[in-house]
Amino acid sequence: MTGLDRVIPTPALLEIDDIDLAIPPSRAWEVLRHGDLGDSPLVRALFAVRTLPERLAHKAGGKLTLRIDELKSSTTHPGFHVLVDDPSREVVAFAIGKVWHLEIPFVHTEGAEAFRSFSEPGFVKVAWALRITPRGEHDTHVEIELRVDATDRESWSKFRRYFALVGPVSQFIRRSLLSSLARKYGTPSLQEEKRSLPGDELLPDAGGQITHGVTIAARPDAIWPWLLQMGCGRAGFYSIDALDNDGVRSAREVHPELQRLRVGDVLPATPDSEDGFEVLAIEPGRALVLGSLYDADAKRQRRFDAERPERFWQITWSFVLEALDERSTRLHVRARAAFPTSGRLHAEWIRPVHHFMQTAQLRHLAARIEHRGPRDDARDIAEGLGGAAVMIAALLTPFLREARNHWGVDAETAARALPGDELVAAPRWSWTHGIEIDAPPGEVWPWIAQLGADRGGFYSYQWLENVVGCEVRNAERIHSEWAIAVGDALLLHPKMPPLHVAALDQGHFFVVHAAADARARATGKPCADVSWLFLVEPLGEGRSRLVSRYRCAMSDDLATRLSFGPTLLEPIGFAMDRRMLLGVKARVEARRAKRPLRSLVRRGECSKKVEMR
Repeated sequence: MTGLDRVIPTPALLEIDDIDLAIPPSRAWEVLRHGDLGDSPLVRALFAVRTLPERLAHKAGGKLTLRIDELKSSTTHPGFHVLVDDPSREVVAFAIGKVWHLEIPFVHTEGAEAFRSFSEPGFVKVAWALRITPRGEHDTHVEIELRVDATDRESWSKFRRYFALVGPVSQFIRRSLLSSLARKYGTPSLQEEKRSLPGDELLPDAGGQITHGVTIAARPDAIWPWLLQMGCGRAGFYSIDALDNDGVRSAREVHPELQRLRVGDVLPATPDSEDGFEVLAIEPGRALVLGSLYDADAKRQRRFDAERPERFWQITWSFVLEALDERSTRLHVRARAAFPTSGRLHAEWIRPVHHFMQTAQLRHLAARIEHRGPRDDARDIAEGLGGAAVMIAALLTPFLREARNHWGVDAETAARALPGDELVAAPRWSWTHGIEIDAPPGEVWPWIAQLGADRGGFYSYQWLENVVGCEVRNAERIHSEWAIAVGDALLLHPKMPPLHVAALDQGHFFVVHAAADARARATGKPCADVSWLFLVEPLGEGRSRLVSRYRCAMSDDLATRLSFGPTLLEPIGFAMDRRMLLGVKARVEARRAKRPLRSLVRRGECSKKVEMR
């Protein structure tokens, strides 16, 4: 509970203005609580105009000062008075008066309870708080909150008319006050470039430096894993994937298999080269310092601590996490570069490019961590439109249905008896699709085991599924906690009954089934009987085949034939199922193809951790 909650818990008017200042909390409190808040000429002039009648009435002269220490009320001189004074956190001032008068008639009250219980008609109760919150060790969040309430409706109406004129000026004064503090003491973003960060000492003769930062609504330990998995061919760099990740979408999940990183490892910078960013220092949960020494003549990367060649480009790239409070963290990112005189032109044109890429990286990274990015991005939508085109083509070519029904496998393989066939012994129609994957069954099965709208999605056209309300996000990695088990169900859509697991052989297959209602079938009412098999079988030499078999029997009425029959469902099912199989194959084979990290630490040499400030 704040101090204002004690005096005006349900205000009729509430306004908040805030800013971050680049000064420690103790210094900020001293400035705000005891300093002259009217040292800005503009603020002083505006406030002087508003208080002119009172100043003339009391024949006040001399320089106008705005100090909280001067806010004192008494029975003879009522006015604003400090109610709450919580050192280093909050100060609250309050007053009761008819503020719409040129010379305001104030009423003096003693303490919070008297202020809160005051109910004499014809007055408004005004309270404001000046509140500070530490933002890490160096910065402070400053907040000014104004609350107003009235003792009766007529007074509130008078205040509303008054505030329609004075309100914009009041808010302008508050914002001008905060702006003057920002100009005097600086803001964290403006001071970020001047602060010393880990990694600076590794390149003391840097000829160029650029610093960026973003505040993320998460703790450092939630951000750190995203930094560890960076790299082309790994999780990407979360920037412009077409430029720095070979067009592959950067990860939208944390990947546990990419979390092991050591000093000396090299994070690949391009898909075709072993060169990249050498890990120079790691301080878990706080700082990751990358760097590179590039030999321009030999066109290859050297160890960062090697002797510089005649023509070189040496950089450090530091990622530093600073906890601001229990719920937010500032991520500072600094790039420094050293180069010979001949490289200055290159440095000048690369600077705006780096700014563009770095800004995009921080924006996308924050969106991922805060889970506020769109469920479907432009690529998902483009792929979905392609899937819709496949459906339309299939709908217009019913004569090709027989060929589509065994896509990915030959007719003989598709005709085999498979587990679960007995559940729908006489289907009206079915499909058996398959795909060969360059991985053993043990690496394919975990992806199949987590299928479901409430689990890992279906690895298909995500945007199309979400257009119809499936609310899925296709998994990028294996989540063991989602593995299907006996007694579970496969959810296709939040508003559809799930398909229950009828049979399961771990590592080999599972089949789900939605049985027709026995009473409906017996009485000839509309009904449908559906099974869906997912089977992984070995092909030898570390390869496997993934098979998807769907079988459907249904009553003969028109509505059921349209809902469950092949006319509409087969084109949709073909497009989505084919894409699912391709999606599984891509995920399995991509995981096998993850590039092992190259190390620039010589064999037998200890990878000494760089001291961090």
